[in-house]
Amino acid sequence: MATIKEVAALAGVSVATVSRAMNQSGYVKAATREKIEAAIQQLDYAPNEVARTLNMKQSKVLGLLLPDMSNPFFTHVARGVEDTAMARGYHIMIGNGAMNEHKELNYLATFKANHCSGIIASQLSTQHTFKQLQNDDRPHVLIDRVTADDYCVEADHRQGGRLQAEVVLRGRGQRVLIVYQDQSYQSFQQRYQMARHVLQKAGCTVFELSDLAMTEAQFLTLIHENRIDSVICSHDVAAFRVLKWLYYDGQRVPEDVQVVGYDDIPLAEWFVPGLTTVRQPAYTLGEQAAEKLIAQIEGQAEIERKTMLDVTLIERETTRRK
Repeated sequence: MATIKEVAALAGVSVATVSRAMNQSGYVKAATREKIEAAIQQLDYAPNEVARTLNMKQSKVLGLLLPDMSNPFFTHVARGVEDTAMARGYHIMIGNGAMNEHKELNYLATFKANHCSGIIASQLSTQHTFKQLQNDDRPHVLIDRVTADDYCVEADHRQGGRLQAEVVLRGRGQRVLIVYQDQSYQSFQQRYQMARHVLQKAGCTVFELSDLAMTEAQFLTLIHENRIDSVICSHDVAAFRVLKWLYYDGQRVPEDVQVVGYDDIPLAEWFVPGLTTVRQPAYTLGEQAAEKLIAQIEGQAEIERKTMLDVTLIERETTRRK
């Protein structure tokens, strides 16, 4: 791997001149800058970002803290952040918090130690971790955790919950089980409350079960004892579990029980039967969060504090059609 000394030698300038040109921290003649850029390309030189950070006390690195990188939804969010950041000359450092306060705090400390210029975070596990992020003096953007004062990007989860309920009603759902996620998060709360409201207003009998505590035996007992004909899940991964349990129980989908997910991860289309779900614009969420963070870092004026993105229903084979 080439070094900055080799770049300087090839360009016929000092190491300090190369550093000034790369960091834009002082005057360098146009002709000299061209020689340096040519040397960098010829040697395929990649600057040591950590070393530059230590000297500059800031970096072109963004911290990205996500709750579950095993969920393909967050993989797409990360891609949106990464592609946007790299197009603007930034890199990202990813932390998988795993909804664990200790891991989240460690990643926040790591971002700080590496002088990340800003942080993007989603679904932090505790209020303590959230306060640590807010108390940091660096810019940050939240994904799907909306507050009055922070910069945020979110999907319209009320619309999402409504779409879930409406597709169930179109499939003549009457006895509906909602498998809900942690209600301390606004995104889960909004979609659950709206789905329940629309269903009850239409005269449906609504049953509820926490995804965090759900077992196969508990789920199937509810299905049989209450003659449930429809299941709404808070995310696609939960819907896949439900479909597996229904299949092994001999239930026909969607004839006996229809199932609706949320997120539209790639497997939703490939699964058999194809999963009816609400599509969140995961990539765009990441893209918009990165743009909003970089705008803060670079001191742009009039940055929109809150951005809300539309969701759409993707109707496949797990719901009944008229």
